Amino acid sequence: MIKKIFFWGCVLIGYTVFGQDIVKKEVLKQEVDTLHFQPGNFTTVRQISVRIGAGLQNDFYSEVGAALHTCRYGDTGYFSKTYYAALEWMPDQNNDIYGIKIGYETSALLLITGLEIKYQTDFKINDIVITPKIGLGIFGDANIFYGYNISTNNTPFSRIRNHQFSIVFNLNKHFLRYP
Repeated sequence: MIKKIFFWGCVLIGYTVFGQDIVKKEVLKQEVDTLHFQPGNFTTVRQISVRIGAGLQNDFYSEVGAALHTCRYGDTGYFSKTYYAALEWMPDQNNDIYGIKIGYETSALLLITGLEIKYQTDFKINDIVITPKIGLGIFGDANIFYGYNISTNNTPFSRIRNHQFSIVFNLNKHFLRYP
């Protein structure tokens, strides 16, 4: 039963990320026409990105998913926001832990903040975790985070601690190449 919920949760999250009408045709045409930097103006680039990451929350974990990434840049700096859905995996010899998570990140210059909610399971024990994060990032494309895991089930997994350190990349065609 839990495996079915996990599977349909992944399908629902993927549908939510990819199924939204993000940009109207006029906005898309304007973005294509203004991809080159113009002094005094801001240029906005919206794109779907592949999200990969790794980190430590006492033990190693990895994540892979999709993100809706928006970056605005101009002569006063850059700002970005990212909505994402990802699958998380914490390997172990005896009992792997899997997670489904959704989140939001926003950055201004080098400072980036975020909030994610994840459902974790080893198919015996379940937990919902809320993680506020803060860190450093470049265009919202390459980010280093410190997060604090807040468990809603009294931390049932002994291998997962409250403190989380991670590095995340939102890979897209403009990866680290904004003007």
